[in-house]
Amino acid sequence: MRMIFSSAAVLFSILIATPASASDLIKVKIRDSWVPGGASSVFYYAYEKRIFERHGLDVAHEDGNGSTVTVQLVATKQAEVGHGDLSAMAVGRGKGMKVISIGSLMRGTALAIFVPKGSGIKSPKDLEGKEVLYTATSFEGPFMDTILKAGGTSREKVNLISVDASSKVSSYNAGRGMGMVTTIPFGTSSVQKTRPSDVIRFSDYGMALPSYGLIVHEDTLKEKPEMLRRLVAAYFEAWSSIISSPAEIEATGSSLAKRRPDSKIDPKQIVDYVNLNREFFFTKHTEGRPLGWQSELDWANTIRTMEEAKLIKPGSKPSEYFTNVFFGK
Repeated sequence: MRMIFSSAAVLFSILIATPASASDLIKVKIRDSWVPGGASSVFYYAYEKRIFERHGLDVAHEDGNGSTVTVQLVATKQAEVGHGDLSAMAVGRGKGMKVISIGSLMRGTALAIFVPKGSGIKSPKDLEGKEVLYTATSFEGPFMDTILKAGGTSREKVNLISVDASSKVSSYNAGRGMGMVTTIPFGTSSVQKTRPSDVIRFSDYGMALPSYGLIVHEDTLKEKPEMLRRLVAAYFEAWSSIISSPAEIEATGSSLAKRRPDSKIDPKQIVDYVNLNREFFFTKHTEGRPLGWQSELDWANTIRTMEEAKLIKPGSKPSEYFTNVFFGK
């Protein structure tokens, strides 16, 4: 049964005043699922534009090493808020973890297997006997058997190699493997110049999976509704601002490069990533709704996919996996 907190719904309608000083800011710690890149660029943009501050927040953002790890940290209350793949969150929820999505950015299925252009590889079955790079602890980890089975093969016939999230792209670009699993926007912006590739889309094999969003523990949802309301508002305001114009998209890449020079990311990569991601921000069930709002029908399809993959037990209800309380309903 979906958890509804009337206090949070009421708070949603209250306008946030600019805090008088830093001491008035509500502190929040966010654990990402990845090293600096396209999805996390929103945080650096929000820092530069002082969006978090205007919403009364002092946000501490840290890198991650896979969505599965991030979900586990949120579930054990070692992380206050997770920024990661909601498919991994759903797997954890289905296994009894008290985690829930409070807002979904990429609501369409963006996962794919990248294969070298001209390789002749068109389907998962074509990967038999070949090396495919993936990250077991990241969002794709739980779904590898499903995509291979749907494509007429299995992990016994495909050489799946789990590599650290931070080195997966560089390994593929260096020529290792005949396949690499990641999202279409991230992969396209990261590999096409170095190793031009085609993609095998998970969605072409019947898999309905959400991607990035905000994840919290049920207790945090009950105990800190005001902090979460502000965070949801700030996070999706930042993304709405980013995609409002080409100039803001460019500013996103510049913000990340400025604040995380250690990442050595070309700002153009972020521009490409954001432009490619916009395809996945909405589904037919969320068109016309605020960015971040989640559809019960989309979640029902996700649950079906996961039940068929035996990743969660039969009988789950969509309302157990998400809440739209911070969107007014």
